[in-house]
Amino acid sequence: MKTTVWDRLAAHHREGSPARLRVWDEETGEPPFDNRLVYRTMAAAAAPFRAGTRFRALPDVRFLVEDGWIGAPGDLLPGPEDSSAQEYDRRLDARLPDRGRLLSVEQPLLLDFGLWSRTRDLIAPLWQRIGCPVLPVVTELLAGGGITVPADPAVEATHATLSFVLDGGLTARLRAGDGDVRTFRATAGDVVYRPAGCRDDVGYRPRTLVLRLRIPVDPRLLHRAVEDVVSGLLQERRYGADDAVPYLPCPPPGRRRDAAADVRPLATTAAALGEECAGPRLERVLRILWARRASAGALEPVPPPRQGPPPEAGLRVRVTAPVLRMPDGDGWVWAVNGHAFAVRGQLGELLLERLREDAAGAPTVDELCGRLPVSAHAGVLALVRKLHALRAVELTDAPADGPPKEREDAVERPSAVREPASAVGGSPQPEKERTP
Repeated sequence: MKTTVWDRLAAHHREGSPARLRVWDEETGEPPFDNRLVYRTMAAAAAPFRAGTRFRALPDVRFLVEDGWIGAPGDLLPGPEDSSAQEYDRRLDARLPDRGRLLSVEQPLLLDFGLWSRTRDLIAPLWQRIGCPVLPVVTELLAGGGITVPADPAVEATHATLSFVLDGGLTARLRAGDGDVRTFRATAGDVVYRPAGCRDDVGYRPRTLVLRLRIPVDPRLLHRAVEDVVSGLLQERRYGADDAVPYLPCPPPGRRRDAAADVRPLATTAAALGEECAGPRLERVLRILWARRASAGALEPVPPPRQGPPPEAGLRVRVTAPVLRMPDGDGWVWAVNGHAFAVRGQLGELLLERLREDAAGAPTVDELCGRLPVSAHAGVLALVRKLHALRAVELTDAPADGPPKEREDAVERPSAVREPASAVGGSPQPEKERTP
């Protein structure tokens, strides 16, 4: 990667000016992703949608054609008969001759840790220059071509976008608020930056593959994110047998018609809201959310923890991801790859010190315990297993996570994000963005 590219991209972001930049090495042309893995991830995301449209699910899949999007695309989506992107394209060429189309998958990275991690590594140089967003960055994979897609009004005003061209090419026509129009033509290895408030119509060439990141900019998004957290705290303290929505007589019996209304239930809720905003719980939850988000490079939702056999005491481990540590009362909150958990006492600090000392090698768990009292060995093993599940350490003789398998279902979107004080120990719940 050319570091000067990220310096220039950071400058365009600060200035709010559009740009097309060359991102990966022009001499080798080596992309940051294996496009075969990208296609398999898109196919895995699309599998449940072949049976019909799914609502409030992540990843979200849409199939766009020239006059809109098809609500239930069925077998127009990739399936088991398409062993590669090339076979999928040939099948659609026969089904939709001379028709443009675009397969759009929102939030696909939660299905594959390798793809998620590479994306975080790709964007990390920009965050080092401008800071990590405090709100999630929405990711999309787009595949297809022969189609021009107009801007989404719900996105153009609230988010800046980075469109990394992985294959093929696109033409972006960007119109600023002052009416100025600029056209950018990008091919594989390029990124097109569109600042918030700039409308874009994007034409995709045949056989194009794009990774798009939507970076939150509008302050209303921040307001709503905090509102969701506070709402979760209020619900946590108010749920009970007598917490149904109250019904009040109007006018109150035995009172003058011009008397002030009795709104004590609403006033009680307002008082509870003030207590939560002024109390320590809200700040703690927001700090934990920030720790998780920073460890994820703002790419949320994140892949779930690893499902597999935990490390045993005699196996060798090596560190593969940093641990973000945040003081929390008399203990710590550790955040790794978008997940957070509490660590009490000094055992965790001692373990990290041993891992740093042995960073060049691959110590066994027994060796990590070597300088600690026997009473701490069980705790060290449990902590190493936790770090392994979150992919902060790897077994040196274990295979890496494989490509995503076809899913039986998608992740449900809850009606709202609720982040109680128990935010430690989990990852953010997926949710479709609300439009301000």
